[in-house]
Amino acid sequence: MTTIRTRIFELGITQERVARTVGYDPSLFSRILNGLRPTPDGFEERVHATLDRLEAAERAAEKARRRVLEGDGPKEAVGAPGPKEAA
Repeated sequence: MTTIRTRIFELGITQERVARTVGYDPSLFSRILNGLRPTPDGFEERVHATLDRLEAAERAAEKARRRVLEGDGPKEAVGAPGPKEAA
């Protein structure tokens, strides 16, 4: 199983952000990952579930980017000036 630290790195997010997202003080989160504090019940499951959701969101965003770049997505961005406004 991929470690929490590896997944955080691969997602390009900060450990601090993950800690706050799952409801832990970043310092305590770090101590748990470094083995300096006992791992609370459900900690790994909770963190992995959060990282799973983030990975799913990243995949969806990438899929949407590809659709737009391939010409299959929305033709205008929300709030973008229309042809008359841009002129």
